[in-house]
Amino acid sequence: MYSACLYCNARFAANEVVEQFAIGRRLAFDSARGRLWVVCEKCGRWNLSPLDERWEAIDSCERLFRSTPLRASTDHIGLAKLREGLELVRIGAPTKPEFAAWRYGREFAKRRRRTNIIGWSAITMAFGYYATRHFAPGMLSAVPLVGMLPQGFQYYVYYRQWLRPVAKLQLHDGTPYTLRAKDVSESKVEPDPDGGPWRLSLLHGRGRSLLHGSDAEQVLGRIITHMNFEGGKQDAVDTATRRLAEAGSASAFLAQHATANTGRVIGNLGAQALDVRLAIEMALHEDTERVALEGDLAALEAAWKDAEQIAAIADRLLLPEWVSDRVQRFRDR
Repeated sequence: MYSACLYCNARFAANEVVEQFAIGRRLAFDSARGRLWVVCEKCGRWNLSPLDERWEAIDSCERLFRSTPLRASTDHIGLAKLREGLELVRIGAPTKPEFAAWRYGREFAKRRRRTNIIGWSAITMAFGYYATRHFAPGMLSAVPLVGMLPQGFQYYVYYRQWLRPVAKLQLHDGTPYTLRAKDVSESKVEPDPDGGPWRLSLLHGRGRSLLHGSDAEQVLGRIITHMNFEGGKQDAVDTATRRLAEAGSASAFLAQHATANTGRVIGNLGAQALDVRLAIEMALHEDTERVALEGDLAALEAAWKDAEQIAAIADRLLLPEWVSDRVQRFRDR
């Protein structure tokens, strides 16, 4: 197998998942036609693999795809991502679509990087301020704004933890109310005695509000995103993803969480608080993620159609005509 893209000459990264085909971080395969491609991460072009290296690798890709619960499919193409980072693109009749929560791993990682940058910037700023105050106090009077930086950062932290608007809701009398950060600490997801799978209980400055259905989903989505501002490490994301996969669906996970944690606020779930909060956010954004994923699948489907035309010509050049005719007869049965 070649180790670089035939179009842009970028080298393929290795994967440790498909033992028979250890090249590429995104593999596309068509079990029915016996095709296997390496999709270049740099230019996005599909590189057809040699015939003698495909068959066992295709079987492995099919097994891996079907055993991965976190996947999504359209009528012609499916996409799955394994925990090890390998992405599989499956061509053909779809298997049962599942919630593609793996996409949120990128978002949580981005939030964590942003939080680390803010944290280290604050530490550097504080160290610089106190060093200047100790060794060159005259600079603080020469540049007055420098002396205000620590106090300004404290104001930012106070605003974020207490005053920042999180969501808007209507009280029982129809009065609009802006839910702020200080109000979300007592948020609870609990079983709905009115027949729904769950409801959201909020204790805020105007009393307690009980939200149901789409209203609860919308407000809880804003609250949980605020709580998950710092993102999460990969192990927490993996645990959250596994929780969703074990529940079977996003709605089932939320219902199970409401039953198992009745009376407990979202921000105080013990040692499992972070991965549970991450899983709740993934579940609440299932529909949004599916729409985004459909865009990825549409682009992959267009690329596959171009690659399939080239692959069909290339494979026919290497096989006698009678072999192609016999294979076609078997497919038509």
